[in-house]
Amino acid sequence: MSFSTDGALSIDVFHKGVFVPKPLMYFNPDKTSVTQVDLRNMEFKDFKIYIRNLTKGMCHDMYYCLPNRAIVDGLRELRDEDDYLRFLNVGYKNGRRISIYIDHDHEPLMQWIEEEIAEDGVYGDSDPSSDDVDSVMSDDISVDHEVDDEVIEIPKSVDPFLSKKNLIPEGGVDEEVDDEVHHFPIHDPDQK
Repeated sequence: MSFSTDGALSIDVFHKGVFVPKPLMYFNPDKTSVTQVDLRNMEFKDFKIYIRNLTKGMCHDMYYCLPNRAIVDGLRELRDEDDYLRFLNVGYKNGRRISIYIDHDHEPLMQWIEEEIAEDGVYGDSDPSSDDVDSVMSDDISVDHEVDDEVIEIPKSVDPFLSKKNLIPEGGVDEEVDDEVHHFPIHDPDQK
C-alpha cells in the first residue's frame, strides 16, 4: 500500500439514516466521529467489523463520499479490498478526514444516482460552497406559523349520536347553571 501521507485518519460515520432519491440525500442519520484511527494495517473485512461494532448494527452496504462533492456525484461504494484502498487514499489526500455512509436498507443507490444524473444531465459539476455538500438532512426544522392572535371558531354540532355517546341530555346543557360546590378540607387537625 502506498499512501500520500502517513498517520491516522478521522472518520465521520453516518448511520441509522435513510437514503432518499430525487434529490439523493441521507435523511436523519446518527453521526459517530472517530479521530486518529490508523487503518493502514487493517484489511477490509476487519474494517467492516470495526464499523459494525462502532455503529452497533449491521453494515449491509457501506459508501464513502469524495470531499467537496454532493452525494449524487461523490458517493462511492465500499465493497471489497480495492474499494477500501481507494477509500484510504482519498482519506489521506483530504487532510486525513473522510465520511462513511451506512445503508441499512440495501437501497439501489447507484441506480438512483444514474437516474438522477440522466434527468439532470450534469455529472461532476458540484459547487463546493453549495448547501448540498454531503446532502445530510438533520432534525432541525424551521416552522413558519400563523400569528397567535388569530382565533379559529369551531362551529358547534348538534348530532344526536354524539350527544348520546358523550352523555349530553337531549335538551342540551344550560351554561347559566351555577350550582354551589361545597369544598371540604382534606384534613382538619382540630377535629377529634
